[in-house]
Amino acid sequence: MKFLRHLLIVSVAAGLGLAVGFAWRGTTARDSKASEFSGAIAPKPTDSRMNSFRATRKFTILSAHDDSPLATQLERDLSMSAGVTRWLYWLEGIEKASLSDFPRLARLAKGDATATRLLASRWVELDLRHLFDTLAGAQDQRGLPAEELASVLFHEWPKRDPDAAIAALSGTNNFGTRETWRWYVAGLLAERDPERGLRVLSEWRIDNFVPHMPGLAQWAAANPRHAAEVTLAHPAGYASRQALETIGKEWAKTEPAQALEFASSRPGKFGTTLANNVLRNWARQNLKDAAAWLAGADVPTRHRLSPALVEAWAKHDANGALAWSESNLAGRGFARAVGGILQVVAQADMTAAAGYVADMKPSPARAEAAAAVAANWFPGSLSGKSVPPAAIAWMGSLDAESGKRALEQVQWKWSICDPKSMAEYLAMTGSERVHTTADFNLARALARQDPAEALAWARRLPAERGLAAGREAFAEWLRSQPQSAMNWLGELPSSDPRREPFLRYVVR
Repeated sequence: MKFLRHLLIVSVAAGLGLAVGFAWRGTTARDSKASEFSGAIAPKPTDSRMNSFRATRKFTILSAHDDSPLATQLERDLSMSAGVTRWLYWLEGIEKASLSDFPRLARLAKGDATATRLLASRWVELDLRHLFDTLAGAQDQRGLPAEELASVLFHEWPKRDPDAAIAALSGTNNFGTRETWRWYVAGLLAERDPERGLRVLSEWRIDNFVPHMPGLAQWAAANPRHAAEVTLAHPAGYASRQALETIGKEWAKTEPAQALEFASSRPGKFGTTLANNVLRNWARQNLKDAAAWLAGADVPTRHRLSPALVEAWAKHDANGALAWSESNLAGRGFARAVGGILQVVAQADMTAAAGYVADMKPSPARAEAAAAVAANWFPGSLSGKSVPPAAIAWMGSLDAESGKRALEQVQWKWSICDPKSMAEYLAMTGSERVHTTADFNLARALARQDPAEALAWARRLPAERGLAAGREAFAEWLRSQPQSAMNWLGELPSSDPRREPFLRYVVR
């Protein structure tokens, strides 16, 4: 009944406006030639303003082939009216309109937000599906205020008949706007009913959207196993990840062991997400029991879930977390766990974390620990900060494999935030400590600022690295300034070792 409320409000406003107008006309009627006309339209005390307005209307005879005589008449009336009178024409037209009139009325309302919303509200009251079919079937929507109509339609439809709304949008997506409608409806459904929302997101393959789900925790707490089964059976990208994090938190409060048995037996990334969140929350509540459960799990499960346990443990007892890792893990699993522990330690005390890595013996665990410390020590790509000289010196002091792993972790952001210090480090570092991608990242970053400087830097590198890095710098230059790059290449002497491989790149 929203339309009737809109109608009542606008009618009252219109009546007040007319009353003021009639009163003013009454005071001037004695001196005006228009007094007779004013008297003719003055309402009787017992009549409503709308009825008085209707009594004075004169409808034009319309041609028989007109697809909406009502819309044609309204368009004429609107062209000759203003102010409150226009709204009375609109309200009468919308109230009298049949479904076949609405498309023409919608085109007439385009550009007038209030008229469009009144029209859409009435259309929704009469027939939701007819409005949808009109929007979906229009070959040319330029004449329709489609966005405004769809906003009203899809705000109301999921509330009134969610199954019908889902069915309507589950057909073949043969027009681009339907994808936007799906996002909107899925968000509203998830907000009102997380389970239905997750099912729809999965059915429509919407993976990169996280809806607002205020009822998620309550749904998860009521029956966490059911919630987990539904979420795992209907994967929906980010929304599923958010749901599993909440489910893991709620399930860990009541049945953490059963939750881990369930989650650890589910393959794939979402099963691991659920298990990690259960274990992480259980460790916060009862570290001893959580550690005992994981120590008793099979080796693949223990290695897969250990980072969640030791990272939660390391926040208050890094040495205890390391001792547990040494006793229960080996190989790659141990290396990953140590990396996770050092990540936590570095966030709290960078000096202590760097010192611990420096004291470790060369090993895969040391390499992962070095990567974790470097990730926290080197500033972000958009920070505008230079890399601390101590961090560069520390990385250079590590064994080749650990230094290479640490560089791999930070090479991209280092090339952006402080390319000059990275250029010096790479020029002075042996090839066994450098991934070629580090040279390439820096070559492109330098070339975007100064191609000549980038090419000069590449010549400082060992022969093969220098040629490869120089080609990357030249390629970046060629993309942004092709004429300048080709002029430079043409001026290279035939004896320059760069000439032939660079030219082959251009031809290819």
